[in-house]
Amino acid sequence: MTVRHRLTCLLLAFMVVLPAAAGSRKNKPAPEDKDKPKLSLTPDPAFGFTPLTVILTGHLSRVDLHDRNFCHAAVTWVRIDPGQTERDNLRVREDPACVHPDEEISVTTTFTKTFDLYRPGSYLFRLEIQAKDGARVISGYTRVEVLRVQ
Repeated sequence: MTVRHRLTCLLLAFMVVLPAAAGSRKNKPAPEDKDKPKLSLTPDPAFGFTPLTVILTGHLSRVDLHDRNFCHAAVTWVRIDPGQTERDNLRVREDPACVHPDEEISVTTTFTKTFDLYRPGSYLFRLEIQAKDGARVISGYTRVEVLRVQ
């Protein structure tokens, strides 16, 4: 067997073994994670020309609609403007009071917020829900791209 043939065989072996090994390390959610509350965030529109009015809609799932802990939970909208860091973000907190009898417990699962964006660039948004016991459910960041009119 020539050196060239050996190198080819070795290369083929790596091409077969490495993807299989990488696939076995995928981040699979732990079984208990699939029962945890989940929060998604969607912008409408995701891009447009300045000035842009964007409506963000958050959806909370995997929560019992009669869970006292999430009844009138605190909502925080996080916005990072173009050129800012996460440390410099704008936070808008809504902390409604839960002032009804126990038999009327109701969990809100849809949240909306409107932002007017005037500067061109990429904006990042995130939604955080905080339950009464301090537990937090956080969405991933979603991007809104604002373009300048030429």
